[in-house]
Parts: sequence; structure tokens; C-alpha cells
Amino acid sequence: MKKYFLLLVIPFLVTIFSVNTNAQSFQLGAGIGYSIPSGDFGGETPGFYNGAEYGMGGAFNVHAKARLGLVFMNVFGEVGYNFYSGEGNAEVNKGNLKVTNNVLSIKVGPEYSISIPMSPISPYVQGFIAYNSFSGKVNLNGVSSVPSGEYDIESASRIGLGLGAGVLFKLAGLNLDLNVQYNMMNLFSKEFTTQGTSHPILDNFTALNDEKDPLYAVGNSEHFIGDSRNISAIELKLSVLFGL
Repeated sequence: MKKYFLLLVIPFLVTIFSVNTNAQSFQLGAGIGYSIPSGDFGGETPGFYNGAEYGMGGAFNVHAKARLGLVFMNVFGEVGYNFYSGEGNAEVNKGNLKVTNNVLSIKVGPEYSISIPMSPISPYVQGFIAYNSFSGKVNLNGVSSVPSGEYDIESASRIGLGLGAGVLFKLAGLNLDLNVQYNMMNLFSKEFTTQGTSHPILDNFTALNDEKDPLYAVGNSEHFIGDSRNISAIELKLSVLFGL
């Protein structure tokens, strides 16, 4: 997966930085934010247990951001880390399930400023390609057909795309960037994998498994992920940037 990401991003970066003689500015900074899962990434923990959703709640994130200003547009790069989790019953009023999903996202793309004469703010819109790496844990306690315990979720990576908008402004002498993004994290290379655990039902919970189980059958208690699942989130972020 990393190879495909590099094949997509490197030519873009080479093109951008080959015209750095037109660079007008460069900014670098960091910030915090909050992410709201959407699509199949949200929902409730029973949805995770039955293979329909991931049951994630809102997550705090930290990130670093760089922006290169060119004559005709800006180019930005961003590295962010989101801490998602969900906890509740696995079945109706039965069993406890806690799942965490940590997502490292590396994004790069163009940014286009919207000029507003005499305005103290500078709005912009952006698009990006993202490399998203997933890891986490699932803790099962008192759940039917599954031994209680904490299990690692196998790391996985996906390529996604996204859109965003924001405003740049100054406050108390600081350069601030208020941004909202919609990150479609697993648009490409969905898959179902098995871990070969001693309890086959655990294979459904110990990998990302965003593709349909090839052995899926109605009523099969071990192969119940019957549809591919879309992972996306709305990310709200505030960054402090310093000009270099």
C-alpha cells in the first residue's frame, strides 16, 4: 500500500517543488482538533459486533501542517493522528465491548485562496490524497461465542481522498488556521483478512476487514460481514502556523 501511495504522491511533489522559484511563502505549524466518524465508521458497538459498522465515537486529534505558497495556488502537507474509541454492549443488554482505532493520516494536496478585499480573514478550499494507517485493540468481556480478553487489531493501511475548507486569520499576533475536512479514508484497496485465531469468529474483530467476507452466508455465525464498509470522518482543526 505504501508503494502505491508513493507512486501517486512523488510525481506531484516533484512537480510542485520544481517550481519553487515562484514560491511566495512557507508556513509550518501544529494544532489540535476533533474528529466525527461518518459512514460505517460510526454507529454503536452492537453494529461492530455484528459486522455492520465500526462503532467509533468522536476522537481528539493532533497534527502538524506545512503550507507552501505559490503564485497560482498553495500546496499543503499534513500529518495527523486520531484517537477513536467506542464502548458498550456487544449484544442487546449483554456483554461488554471496547474497541479503539488509532488512525495516522498523511495528506498532501492543493489549496486555493478566495480573495476578499479589505477582509482580515483569508478563506480557502482544498483537496487532498491521504495515506491512512489503522491500528487498535478490541476488548471483549462476557460476549457469546468469544473468549473474554483483549486482542490487538492487525495494522492496515488504505489510500483515500478528501475535501476541505478553512480560514486564515491573526489573533493576538498568532497566525491561525481554522479548518474542516471530510476524509474518505478507505476509497481504495479494501480487503478481508483472517488471522487464524483459535476462535474463527475473532477474525472478524482483529483486522480492519472493510471488504465483504468471501465466505459470508446468511445465518453463519462465523462469517457475517456481508458488505464492504466505508470509513470516513469529518475533522475539525485549529492550527498555529509560523512563517519561515
